[in-house]
Amino acid sequence: MNEPQAPLVRHAVVLSAASFAILGGCLTLPGTLLPLLVERFGIRLVEAGSMLAAQPVGYLLAVLAAGRLIAAYGTRRVLAAGMSTAALGFAGFGLISTWAGGAVMMFVSGLGFGVMEVGTNSLLIVAGGERRSNLLNLAHLFFGVGSFITPVLVTQAVGAGLSWRLTFIAAGTSAVAVAGAWALFDVHDVAAVQPAVGGQAVLRSRLALLFAAMLGVYVGTEMGIGGWLTKYMVGVRDVTLTYAGNALSVYWLGLTGGRLGLSVLSHRIREEVLLVEMTTLATVAIGAALIVRQPMGVVICAAFIGLGFSGIFPAVIALGGRSHPHDAAQVTSVMIAGAGLGGIIIPWMMSAVADAAGLVAGMAVYAALGAVMIVQSLLLCRLVMMRRE
Repeated sequence: MNEPQAPLVRHAVVLSAASFAILGGCLTLPGTLLPLLVERFGIRLVEAGSMLAAQPVGYLLAVLAAGRLIAAYGTRRVLAAGMSTAALGFAGFGLISTWAGGAVMMFVSGLGFGVMEVGTNSLLIVAGGERRSNLLNLAHLFFGVGSFITPVLVTQAVGAGLSWRLTFIAAGTSAVAVAGAWALFDVHDVAAVQPAVGGQAVLRSRLALLFAAMLGVYVGTEMGIGGWLTKYMVGVRDVTLTYAGNALSVYWLGLTGGRLGLSVLSHRIREEVLLVEMTTLATVAIGAALIVRQPMGVVICAAFIGLGFSGIFPAVIALGGRSHPHDAAQVTSVMIAGAGLGGIIIPWMMSAVADAAGLVAGMAVYAALGAVMIVQSLLLCRLVMMRRE
């Protein structure tokens, strides 16, 4: 890597890590308080699922537009605007009184996080060069940090008498702070030089579409478990909200610990091989979590689910950037669009199953989707090897 790029890389990694920490905390927050939100809004599980699904709808729309927005306005401005929009959505959620109003605010926050995700990932792909896999794992590590810390802090605070509304307002405030930091990001806008053109070529790539499909299943499963684990623990395992919040933190701790290790070791493991190993571990752990009877057994399984999930998103993003080196922003948009679509469909589908057949049946959907990810990773291995020959 050329020396003049070193300040860019340092600033990009620090601000991307802060953005992912906010993203992790904000995305975890509704799921952490889901049992309380269902009670306070007086809604059915499918209505709760619909409210949460509004966020990935906004996320998907923003992702589809992000490549062109970055090319037109630059990464710095788009990231500052995206984080500000996410802040508005979360702070607004703390002020609403109906689940429909909550859905609107979730949609607004999704718009902000969608452009943020594309901007930060494409920036790290281009700035990182051959080290992109390490930088992606390092930055995404902080998604896990935010996700791990939030359930513990929030459930303890709410248990001590703090209004749940203030937790959403606090989340919005933290996002505003990061938006201000991006607005001051005064370095070369390397991601913007990757034009949002050639999209048809990317869309015709079987590999890019497989990346998008895999991220769709992964994100839908990862966020679905993150969104419904506390409700499952409270409703099926009969534990307190604080205990369930701690279980959710352990889930995200597994993901955080895995990304910490991969930020150092990922360059020694081929991404496609890592995907097979990670998806297999996560799927086995999901199945075990549904079988074990003791709550502590579920907590242990949750740690291994998070560990299995830890390397999937960064590995797919890195593979996409490596396979399409001249279309970093565009291929990132396509992949994350797949992630957004999965985030809409899968958790809502699970909520419909849970509403009709119970939470155990709903969570079993995620075990089945884990098996789908194993098949996808094996197919991806084959396609990558064929491309190298």
